[in-house]
Amino acid sequence: MTTQLLDGPGRMLESIYPKFMVDLVSGAEAGRHTAPAHQQQQFRERLTQEILARTKLRPWAMSGMFSENAALRLGLAEKLAGMYDPGHLALCLMSDKLTRLRQQASRRGAIPPGLQQQYEALSGHFMQRAAYKEKALSQRGLTVQAGEHSEQIFTRWRAGEYDGWSLAGRCYVALEELRWGPFGDACRLANPDVAAMLKDNVRSIAANHLAQGINASVATRHFYHQWLTTPVTPHLMEHKEMLGWLGEGYQAERHPVSWSVSQTWQTVALGMPRLCSAKRLADAMVEEIFAER
Repeated sequence: MTTQLLDGPGRMLESIYPKFMVDLVSGAEAGRHTAPAHQQQQFRERLTQEILARTKLRPWAMSGMFSENAALRLGLAEKLAGMYDPGHLALCLMSDKLTRLRQQASRRGAIPPGLQQQYEALSGHFMQRAAYKEKALSQRGLTVQAGEHSEQIFTRWRAGEYDGWSLAGRCYVALEELRWGPFGDACRLANPDVAAMLKDNVRSIAANHLAQGINASVATRHFYHQWLTTPVTPHLMEHKEMLGWLGEGYQAERHPVSWSVSQTWQTVALGMPRLCSAKRLADAMVEEIFAER
């Protein structure tokens, strides 16, 4: 089976697997802030099939995985979490979601046999792994790992690994990569002063990369179309769909810039500035992406 998504726009993206695992646990709620467009559903199914093929878990494949068979979704999430390190953020999100699902199922009363136990066992397992990872991260030094991760991601940006996306899309992808990895862990687990210092540093680097991409200073304002135009490439649609999937949890009202950059199938949000500088774009995306939600 060809893996055009994983070998194309997803080739250098480490955030795909943790987000995919969280989606499996979330089930029908995954992507709840976006329109259930047929094209988006097709993208989900393609990505699922490619991941199953890549991980040699083809027997798990079946239609309706994201909404109809909770036990299958959770089993696959557990398998993938054993093959790939989900990271601290994904482990916490999955554990919290499973706890809420278990509580909701208890209130409703009607739940398939064994599913309640599956919720409890997996939630505890992911919580234990998150606690272990938090301890290990703290012992190795949060800021050191954050710095190394940041340098790695921005090196990929400079090397052209994200060139299939718009200028703003490249920034968005880089920040999502940071959010799901050690840099995001440091921002969540370090004290507020350290977290603020880390985010200020990333704001500055991201703004400079954006400015270099458009050959202007970080303070020069440009019409938003210049930031959001996707370059014409053989895999243009795959890049746009991958971007939309990565950003499907954002809302136009609460995250206008990140939503406008990632949800290219929609008109830009009212809160998206029509004239904006590299600095304003970077500041807004860092604020929205690393905010508690």
